[in-house]
Amino acid sequence: MVGIIVSRGTAASISFMFSYMLLTMCRNLITFLRETFLNRYIPFDAAVDFHRWIAMSAIVLTILHSLGHVVNVYIFSISPLSILACMFPHVFFNDGSELPQKFYWWFFETVPGFTGVILLLVLAIMYVFASHYFRRISFRGFWITHHLYVLMYILIIIHGSFALIQQPRFYVYFLVPAILYLLDKLVSLSRKKIEIAVVKAELLPSGVTHLEFKRPQDFEYKSGQWVRIACLVLGTDEYHPFTLTSAPHEDRLSLHIRAVGPWTTKLRETYSPEVISELGSYPKLYLDGPFGEGHQEWNNYEVSVLVGGGIGVTPFASILKDLVFKSSINCKIQCKKIYFIWVTRTQRQFEWLADIIKEVEMNDSNNLVSVHIYITQLAEKFDLRTTMLYICERHFQKVLNRSLFTGLRAITHFGRPPFVPFFNSLQEVHPEVGKIGVFSCGPPGLTKNVEKACQQINKRDHAHFIHHYENF
Repeated sequence: MVGIIVSRGTAASISFMFSYMLLTMCRNLITFLRETFLNRYIPFDAAVDFHRWIAMSAIVLTILHSLGHVVNVYIFSISPLSILACMFPHVFFNDGSELPQKFYWWFFETVPGFTGVILLLVLAIMYVFASHYFRRISFRGFWITHHLYVLMYILIIIHGSFALIQQPRFYVYFLVPAILYLLDKLVSLSRKKIEIAVVKAELLPSGVTHLEFKRPQDFEYKSGQWVRIACLVLGTDEYHPFTLTSAPHEDRLSLHIRAVGPWTTKLRETYSPEVISELGSYPKLYLDGPFGEGHQEWNNYEVSVLVGGGIGVTPFASILKDLVFKSSINCKIQCKKIYFIWVTRTQRQFEWLADIIKEVEMNDSNNLVSVHIYITQLAEKFDLRTTMLYICERHFQKVLNRSLFTGLRAITHFGRPPFVPFFNSLQEVHPEVGKIGVFSCGPPGLTKNVEKACQQINKRDHAHFIHHYENF
């Protein structure tokens, strides 16, 4: 009985989790729901994290479900046929013509058993290739193996349809999420058929590739949103997500893509001047999106803090340009001040963004944006040379109001940003503001530090810091 209780209980939990896990991947639906009142109560920023948590929990319950069936099969193999026929009259018949089957038969010669074994193999493959390590070394492997989810759901339906332990109920949980997911996919597929012509490609320092392409007709988006692109010239039709660095008022869409993996490295090589001269034109892209995320809500706060780590600064390039443009045309916006913090290892990593920040500083006549750049490498090697650079940097900023490293009015710091003291200072500068939006994008360590600082500050009876984040 213990095996039956465990297998039945975990089956119900697994059915619910595997079904509603589909909703966390309905990107178009989530983008739409962000514009509704539900955005106040549902943390859509954590959709991907929630997907991972559900998957991890479902894997654990799947193992328990399998162990429960191991106990069941052992009992079935040693129990008299009369007892089995009494417990499962729709499966066993005590007519004296059959004997209880052995262990091997239950797992490999019955449909529920065989589909269960295949399901374990499929889940193991999907889980291994979805790990952070394998995603970094082979995104294509992750992308291909994750499409086994179609086979997984087919096997789950077959697995329970024979009603060995209980009547099939998976469809009760699966039907509604499956329909929503299918509709969401159809929306994306309708866009994937459109080729987008690339009009400009630049290879920037630090392995960053800048692409500009024509804006599709009726393509509406908000600053901070992201798209997925595919390039068939690379020999694959897989889609990769990137944040738009163009502002909504611009006629062209732009992306800044850092070469950190096989696909992005091949993309950089494909758009190199040598390859373009051989091809005669820029390879076209396929576009899917736009999709919403928490960064698009920067305009919902009077004061917003943008924190970017490395290439995680890309959504904020769009936001900064959008804010300055709206201010220049006297557009009514709720946001009155933005503090932009960029954490980078070396000064070379922000060379490509210097032009964007310079453009923002030139057009920011109302002093809406305050930029702070933190260089962490110099703090790690604090010697005499670093001390002299620090003194010179402070002198340049004081005398010329410019940074020695960047030539910008942005303040350059050495070391990691002290988020708690910085947030404290904002409460003093803006005592009338009740809520301050904090938007971070970068490595998990950065977003965790920002979240801890927000939680620590929120314990006090002052302005409330609301954190939205995106990890990569």
